[in-house]
Amino acid sequence: MSIVKIDGSKIKSLREEQDLTQLYLATAVGVTTDTISRWENKRYPTIKKENGEKLAEALEVALEELLEKVDSKEEQADTRQEKSPEQHAEAIQRARFSLIKTAFVLLAVCLLAGVVVMLLPEKNIQIRCKRIMPEHAAPNAPFPVIIRIQADTDQDLPILIREELIGDGMASGKGTTGEAKDFAKKPRWIGTLHQGQAQFTYMVKPDKNSQKGATISFSGEIRSRNGKEFGSVIDGPANIRIAPYHWADGDQDYIISDNEILIAYETFSASGESEIDFSTLEELWLAGRYTWNKTKAAFETTKAPLSGK
Repeated sequence: MSIVKIDGSKIKSLREEQDLTQLYLATAVGVTTDTISRWENKRYPTIKKENGEKLAEALEVALEELLEKVDSKEEQADTRQEKSPEQHAEAIQRARFSLIKTAFVLLAVCLLAGVVVMLLPEKNIQIRCKRIMPEHAAPNAPFPVIIRIQADTDQDLPILIREELIGDGMASGKGTTGEAKDFAKKPRWIGTLHQGQAQFTYMVKPDKNSQKGATISFSGEIRSRNGKEFGSVIDGPANIRIAPYHWADGDQDYIISDNEILIAYETFSASGESEIDFSTLEELWLAGRYTWNKTKAAFETTKAPLSGK
C-alpha cells in the first residue's frame, strides 16, 4: 500500500479558495468529514496515495501540489559510519534480495497492466446531461430545475454536478446527505449513476423585486472519475424569463388547467421523490382563476372559480 505525506494547510487553503466544504471533499474521496479535518490540521500527516489522488482530483490540482515539501537535508541519513566486514556483507546481501524482489514486483505490475489495458473498452463512456425547467417564473415564486443524466453504461458511476446562476435568484434543495441546503448561486450535487441514470432537482427563487422581462441564466457541467469523459456541459434551456404568471401556467392566461397541472406533475415529480411543494399550484388549479398581486409579489385566487380548460 503506497503512502504519501500531505500538506494539510495547502489542502485547507485550496478548499476555501474554491468555496468547497469539508463534506464535499469527504464525499468525493469516500471518507468522513472528521478525517478531512484531521488531514487539514496535520493530525494525519500521511494518507493512502489512492485517497491523495481522489483529493487532488476534487480540488482540481495535481497530487504533487498537496504533498509536504521535505528538506533534502532532513531526508538524507548519515550512511558513512564505519561498518564491520560482517555488517558490510549482510548489507550487500539485503540489497541484492531487495533488488530481486523489486524486479519481480515490477514484472508482475507490467503483466497486470497489460491485462487491464486489453480488458478496457475501446471507447469512452458517453454521459449526456439535460436541464429541464419552465419557460417563465414570477418574482418571489420558487420554480423547479431538474438535471437529468444518462450514460451508455450499466455501471454505477459517481458523478458531480456543478451549476451556476446569473441574475436575481437564489437556489436551494437537498444536499449530498439529503439535508435542506441553500446553494445561493452555485448548486452542487454529488451522487451516483444507477444503471446509467440519475436526477438532481433543486428550486430557484427569483428576487421579490425582479422586473418583468428580466432573465436568470444557467450554466453547468457534470464530472465523473470513471472513464475518460470529463467535464460534460449540461444541455437544455439556459435562461428563464420573469413574468407575473405561475410557472405551470404555460399559456399565461391566469388559469391552471387540468392539462397544465398534469404536465407539471409528470415533468417534475416523475421520480416519485419531488423536491417541489405542489400545494400552491393545486390551490390555484382548484380556484379556477388567479391573479398576480404586484405589491405583495404573490399569487391570489379569485372569489369566483372558473372551470378548467
